[in-house]
Amino acid sequence: MENAGRVILWWVTALLGLLVGVASATEVGEALEREREYRASPVCSSVPVTASACVWEQSFSVREAKADGVGRGERLAATLLPPSGEPWEVVFRNTGPVLSRMQPGDAVVGVVWHGGVVEVRDAGGRRQQTEFGPSEWPADRLGGALAFIPFGVIALAGSVWPIVKRGDRRHERAATAVRWHGVALGATGLLTLWVQADNGWPLWAIWAVWGPVALVLLATMAACIVVALRGTAEGGGPAAGPPARREPAVPRQPAVEGRAPAVEGRVAPARERLPREYRMSRSRRIELTALLVAKTAVLVLAVWSEDLPPRWFQVGLSVLMPLLALVGIVRMPRCGTFVDSTGIHIRGMFRTRRVAWEDVQEIRSEPLRGSDGGLAPRMLVHVYLADGSRRLLQHLDDKGYDVDREVAVLDVARAARRRRGGAAADVPVA
Repeated sequence: MENAGRVILWWVTALLGLLVGVASATEVGEALEREREYRASPVCSSVPVTASACVWEQSFSVREAKADGVGRGERLAATLLPPSGEPWEVVFRNTGPVLSRMQPGDAVVGVVWHGGVVEVRDAGGRRQQTEFGPSEWPADRLGGALAFIPFGVIALAGSVWPIVKRGDRRHERAATAVRWHGVALGATGLLTLWVQADNGWPLWAIWAVWGPVALVLLATMAACIVVALRGTAEGGGPAAGPPARREPAVPRQPAVEGRAPAVEGRVAPARERLPREYRMSRSRRIELTALLVAKTAVLVLAVWSEDLPPRWFQVGLSVLMPLLALVGIVRMPRCGTFVDSTGIHIRGMFRTRRVAWEDVQEIRSEPLRGSDGGLAPRMLVHVYLADGSRRLLQHLDDKGYDVDREVAVLDVARAARRRRGGAAADVPVA
């Protein structure tokens, strides 16, 4: 089973996230009701003596402003002085457009409701809601619910899954994919809330932006589960062939000009068999999937956060980009290089190229220029053909394989197949 400590950590984190999300969801209705009450409140005919449900404006001067108190654990607050001289402490949710510009002695106007300052306006006309203000509460609570409830539910399911299916690697891989999709859904909810607040969009915009992205993430999660359970998510080493038989050793073939003998200083490939297959490892597919999903979400949010006319362009890109990302994620596991007695089969996203052994002149490993060994591999393998062209062998690289060893195996297989006329069955090669 997966590391027990990791599973427990995921379980606790998911449960806490779910509790936070449920708490936020239960406050959405109350926040909406409070906002409606504030917007329907009449203007006071005169300054009330006690806290009142009507709205009135009060002039203040700034005595002190703390716009950088988060780093010291302090609240973002300002001390305001009315004409009476009794100080009012006003707390803000963020630095906003007003608090960050406040200086001692500045004149501001506060909107008072139920005895508290709900909004502050400076001399430049900029407005900012305070922590007591009701206008941003519904969006905050809804955004919190969309961020933490999907994450909590999905990550919790992915944490319980490997416990129920102990010892089954396919189910453990599927559970890992589920958990990380829960993280992606939560991050999408937080990004959506940030974009909505930054642009001042109405509350329904959160659903409009988050909904399509969430559907794409759920679709990719389902696809990853299917791939993992079918067992095609395996990656890393060459495909295992049937049990090796003892074969007489064949004399070592001459080395390709300019290269050392294929087996010198390496594991002798005498025990290697055809067919062989080279696929992207599961860890790299997870990395690429997460990167693709994150970039797609950022692009969709960027399209809607910018004023890009016309509207059909925004809608079209918002639909097209997630669809392209989904196609790439679903088709990614099929890609690879497959070698058998008939030749080399290079399978891409939508097309498979077949190279017969008699057309192969050389198989060579070459460095990828500019690669730092991060997400991209350092070494690639190309097959050179009789017509002078070359083909990249998909996913045969140093990220998942011993490139020199695999090139040596394929070189010997090429020599053996050409000696036998390319018609030999899949047997051990020397």
